Amino acid sequence: MSHELAEKTAGLASRVNNLAVKQTGDSCRQLLSQQDKLIKLEMAVIVQNLDCEKPAYQKAIDGLNKAIKAVEAADKDISKVADAIKRVKQAIDVITKALEATVA
Repeated sequence: MSHELAEKTAGLASRVNNLAVKQTGDSCRQLLSQQDKLIKLEMAVIVQNLDCEKPAYQKAIDGLNKAIKAVEAADKDISKVADAIKRVKQAIDVITKALEATVA
């Protein structure tokens, strides 16, 4: 089951939202867009039966963990917002790949 992936995706979406409300301009828009993507991915993860033993699943978990740490760091230090946005994008990409691996 893919409970861990769904929970971490939802957690990251929440953290991204919290960071977004503290931002303005392009950073805020990017973060809100990423939050929207994460919410959609969370729903997709819930309905898919992902194999947590597959490498794509493990990469998604690793990407989420890195993104969560980056967002938490950016929440404490505004100079790290760009890195958080980059890490969240990477997490979105690896979650998407894990979902695509299930369909393939």
